[in-house]
Amino acid sequence: MERDELIKKLETLERPEMTSESQRVLLKVALLNARQSSWIGLALVAVPCLFLFGILLNYGFGFDVRPFRALEEWIAALDRAPVIGFLPPAVLVGGPLLALALNLLAILHVYHDESRHEVLLTIKLRSLNLLIVAVCTGILAVLFVYAIAENAGHRAREAVSEHSSSRP
Repeated sequence: MERDELIKKLETLERPEMTSESQRVLLKVALLNARQSSWIGLALVAVPCLFLFGILLNYGFGFDVRPFRALEEWIAALDRAPVIGFLPPAVLVGGPLLALALNLLAILHVYHDESRHEVLLTIKLRSLNLLIVAVCTGILAVLFVYAIAENAGHRAREAVSEHSSSRP
């Protein structure tokens, strides 16, 4: 009988009500819809992915891909244009950066508990958003390594040319 009495007692208890507005609104609202940000992210990384895939096929495996060669020549021509020379870097770097930010905002939630001095991070497990975050991180890592290698190669060539010109 003790169990039945306990069940009756629990059923008659009043449920606690949230009294303050801050308790009702837990800072766990997504800034962006996860589905919308994933489709926007796909659109923003499409061109950089195709460009890097073309570079891999052309320079890595030696396949002559004519559409890629035309795209590469077009991007080089845009890069030399004084007015719109910023466009290729903006698309190749800015697109993945923006897609990364949008998708992280859609899946990351932050809660700051002032009284306990804690920050809680929650990640929604949305596979498409997580895939786009991974792809964006990969694209940005490849471009970063390329920029460092290109800069190091340029400096090495300058050092060699200075060294050879200073010889009698």
